[in-house]
Amino acid sequence: MRIEEYSAMFELEDRLWWFQGMRGITASILDAELMGRSNFRFLDVGCGTGYSLAWLRGRYRPTQAYGVDVSAHAAAFWKMRGVDTVAVASADALPFGRSEFDFVSCFDVIYQLDDDRAAKAVSEIHRVLKPGGVFFIREPAYEWMRGSHDIAVATRHRYTRQELKGLLSRNGFDIKRATYANTFLFGLAALHRILSRLKRSEESDVRPVAGWMNNVFTRVLGMEALALRWFALPFGLSTIVLATKGTRGIDDCKLMIDEGELMNDD
Repeated sequence: MRIEEYSAMFELEDRLWWFQGMRGITASILDAELMGRSNFRFLDVGCGTGYSLAWLRGRYRPTQAYGVDVSAHAAAFWKMRGVDTVAVASADALPFGRSEFDFVSCFDVIYQLDDDRAAKAVSEIHRVLKPGGVFFIREPAYEWMRGSHDIAVATRHRYTRQELKGLLSRNGFDIKRATYANTFLFGLAALHRILSRLKRSEESDVRPVAGWMNNVFTRVLGMEALALRWFALPFGLSTIVLATKGTRGIDDCKLMIDEGELMNDD
């Protein structure tokens, strides 16, 4: 990711429609799992400037909240965010012991890794979660939706819902919910991405928009958050999976998936 992306996020995370709207969508899925829960430890993998870590800590009141990010440029903003239980570390080499956390979040991180490192990162998250622990992951959707923003943030792979579910299942997770998000604005987003490719732009999407547009887009995603309390959405700019650490071993999960694929091939 470009260095300037961290500065842009720091300036806009509290008010830009995408960040506001996606926090509402996250809350609509996580509230039932975490609201009112006591005595739990939480880790945000790829915490960036620390905004999501601080927001989740404030909303759900964990006993302890930790974050990691691979970028020293992100670390420069942590003190300004008021987060100090954070470390510079990679998602595929977490500096924690086995079964330390009750909840792990991962917002738009795995898409920057190649296949092997992505699998290792999910395996590492499985390792540090307690049995039955909750994992929330959100990643950009659809390879064909690549645009200028993907150049700015060094996208390696955009995930379909099925791909993300498979990645988690192969690494020991039981899937609870899987959905797309940023659906109601999907047509506008697709047009924007296509035009950015035609113009060969390398400009990031993390930039201010007109006030009225920011308000409209925020409200649209607010309606989407309400819908997601009740049902999954069939397509969108992001894909989200909520999962738990299962009791089966990772090798058992991979064997079950392989056998299922063989049966489907027959």
